[in-house]
Amino acid sequence: MIGITGPSCSGKSTLALALAARLGDVVTLLPLDAYYRDFAGVSHHDIEVDVPEAIDHELLIEQLRDLARGEAIERPVYDFTTHSRAAQGELVTPGEVVLVEGLFALYWPEVRALLTTSVFVNAPREVCLTRRVARDKRERGRDEASILHQFTHKVWPNYERYVLPARGLATLVVSGVDPVDEVVARVVAALGGRGS
Repeated sequence: MIGITGPSCSGKSTLALALAARLGDVVTLLPLDAYYRDFAGVSHHDIEVDVPEAIDHELLIEQLRDLARGEAIERPVYDFTTHSRAAQGELVTPGEVVLVEGLFALYWPEVRALLTTSVFVNAPREVCLTRRVARDKRERGRDEASILHQFTHKVWPNYERYVLPARGLATLVVSGVDPVDEVVARVVAALGGRGS
């Protein structure tokens, strides 16, 4: 199991997808975004998603342990436009490599104990903000003013409080602004060259 963490919009998902493509069908990709708790009916102004409590970590840990035992899971499906979970999950079968990607991939000791390798994707605040504005407008139907407010008052302070300390726990620190193929090559080298 490989954990990939870093600030919001640093390039975690991009790296995970590129790494999965490089390693092939042996990979199971598990995004932590799927494990957000159901906030249906709550105004997005009142939802705090950049804190560990927003993640159903009990289910996450249980399902990671199932995958580690070679058992299939029904992963939750989360809709960011409604802040709710779909009634039906998605069947995920365990691969030889499981990529656990998200803000809190290294936050809980129970998750860290299951990881064999961990990667911290670093990127400057300005880069993360520019990417976040573009993504949230495009994918989540948000307006720029609310994105900027959320980033300034919640996203970045919570990153510094909850995610940044994990940098010191990571096996490898990479740059989220370097070409993704170069970053993938560094991760593959750290894994002992598999997929090269």
